[in-house]
Parts: sequence; C-alpha cells; structure tokens
Amino acid sequence: MNMNLKTKFKLLYLIGVVLLFTSLFLDWYYFQAFDGDDKLIAYWSYNPFTEWSTFMSGDNRFNNLVEPQGLSMPPAITVLFIIALLSSGYSVLFKDPEHKEDLEKLYPYSYLNFLLLILNLFYIFAFPVFYLLFDDLYFPFLIIEDRDMNVTYYYSIGPGYLLQVIGFIMIFPYTLFYYQTIDKFKSKEHSPKRFIERYVQQVQDPLDLDKLIVKEQLNLKFDDLPQVNEEYPFDNQIRIKRRK
Repeated sequence: MNMNLKTKFKLLYLIGVVLLFTSLFLDWYYFQAFDGDDKLIAYWSYNPFTEWSTFMSGDNRFNNLVEPQGLSMPPAITVLFIIALLSSGYSVLFKDPEHKEDLEKLYPYSYLNFLLLILNLFYIFAFPVFYLLFDDLYFPFLIIEDRDMNVTYYYSIGPGYLLQVIGFIMIFPYTLFYYQTIDKFKSKEHSPKRFIERYVQQVQDPLDLDKLIVKEQLNLKFDDLPQVNEEYPFDNQIRIKRRK
C-alpha cells in the first residue's frame, strides 16, 4: 500500500476511535413535546450510560406520562466496546504490521479491530431497529402533530449516534488493511512451499564446516602413511626397512 495513503488511513482510524469514545458521553436520541404555544412540555434524552434522562421537574405530570419505556442496552456491551476501543487504539499506535517481523503475535489485535467494527455496527443498526422502532420511537427523525391534544412531538437522533456513523467510516479502511496484511502473511506461512522448507530445516542436520575440514585433513595424512599388509605383516616390516 502507498505509504502516504496508509498513513492517512491510520490517522483517520485514530480520529475515529476518539469520536467513538466521545459518542458514549453524548445524547443518542431525543424525544420532545411542545404545546400550541411552542412551549416545551416534555423532554427526554437517551445516553448509553445514563439511559433516559430529563432536566424537567418531577412534578411535570405530562413529562412523566410520556416518558419512553425500555431502550436499555446491556451494560456489558458498552464495557466491551470501551475495552475494544482502547486496545485497538494501542494496536494501531504501537503494533504496525508492516514493521513487525513476527506477525503471528498480531493476530489477536487484528481480530480485536474487527470486534470493534462489529460492536460499532451493532450500535448503528441494532440500536434503531431493536431499541427504537420496537418502542415506537421513530428513526432517524419525525414530527407528529396531535391536533386533539394540541401537542407536537419531535423524535430525532442525537450527536452521539451521528459520531458512531462517522466513526465507522473512519475506522473501516485501516481495519481492512490491518487484517489483509496479516492474512497475507498467514497464507504465505501455510503455503506448501513454506511447509516443505520448514520440514527440510527440521530434519536436516546442520553442517559443521570446522569438523569436516579437520576430518579431511586427517584423511590426507593417513593416505601418506605406508600401507600395512594385514596378511603378511612380517613382509611389510621388511619393505619399510628397505625404504629407510
């Protein structure tokens, strides 16, 4: 991948992680009601941590009457999302797959980045489908006028949800690059050619060059010595004396 493009994707990813983390502390959804004089008579906002909250007094009977029900996402998902955010941010900063020799150790970080992407998609799609529409909370926004009661209802998503969508767009390219880089290494490591190379390295004894040199020198020295006739050792001794 082009280095400049990769750096841009990496920067976008880090910005996306910051936006996703920030979104947890903002409102994701608003439900408001106004009377015929455009006076606010009901207000509820939703946040993954505080769930439904309102700044209006508890004495406001109408506000209490129209309080949205349900929409309580499991806290474990939010905790897991935060852990994935922090861990993936660390992996992108300090675990670059293009500068890491032992890529096998980066497999968990690759899966962790995908876990963050899946949790992000859960918030983007499962949140409106299973937690809004099932409770008659319209998505992404809607205005309903009740002429009988002379009340206007406003339904709309908040900035927290918008940051989830923007964050997904930012983290997707580098997540895909991170996975493809490690997957290519994994495919290469498990190729038939690589398997044969590893097998040959395991079964082949390492060559000791020094040992081979010494052995060859000894063989040359023994070749220069007189040959002993094992059948007639006496005759052999005579020949040695004569040579002297």
